[in-house]
Amino acid sequence: MTTLEQIQQDIQTLPKDALNLLAQFIQLLKKSQAVTQEQAHTEQPEKGSSAAILKFLHNYPLAPEHQRTALEINQQISEERTAWE
Repeated sequence: MTTLEQIQQDIQTLPKDALNLLAQFIQLLKKSQAVTQEQAHTEQPEKGSSAAILKFLHNYPLAPEHQRTALEINQQISEERTAWE
């Protein structure tokens, strides 16, 4: 993995044109990051959608005793359907 010191050494050896390109690239990254953060704060999934439910569960996880696997959930659904027949 590249360290900060290695990057600084590499930057020092770049010609002026390359430094200008690097500066432009860094500014582009900053703008992109700012837009991404704004979108994360403003974009909310549609209320009641699966995305909203998953986001809620991610932010407020169920207590361990209430968490079930997909297999356990499917098994309970199957048992409920069988009970209706």
